[in-house]
Amino acid sequence: MILAAHAHAFICSQARAKARLGALGYHPSLLPRHRGRDAIHWALHMREPVTGGSLYWMDDGADTGPVVAQDCCHIRPGDTAVTLWRRDLAPMGLALFDQVLRRLLAGDPCAGAAQAPELATWEPAWSPGALSKA
Repeated sequence: MILAAHAHAFICSQARAKARLGALGYHPSLLPRHRGRDAIHWALHMREPVTGGSLYWMDDGADTGPVVAQDCCHIRPGDTAVTLWRRDLAPMGLALFDQVLRRLLAGDPCAGAAQAPELATWEPAWSPGALSKA
């Protein structure tokens, strides 16, 4: 099994095919919202009150596979990407991996649910200087 947490490297289909149980990825957003490498920065920039994490079956897209498990957390005043990651999102990812791996070991195939394309957003790489152009 391949496990990837907020990975910025693409794992090709040949590698995923070699993993008998598949490839699970953790993304620090409530997919399909904030696909892309800087989801936490964008949630903060957009002043969202809530964010979360998603565990999904990796496919040939970027953060597009079926979602197996999600959890959410509040964004607190003064949060930064680092504080939010350390306090909530990293521990959340570990808990979601634990939950789904236990289900897989118990024989549950954990098929997941397709992401709704009409709700999907893709955020570019975080660049505070580029925001002034928006």
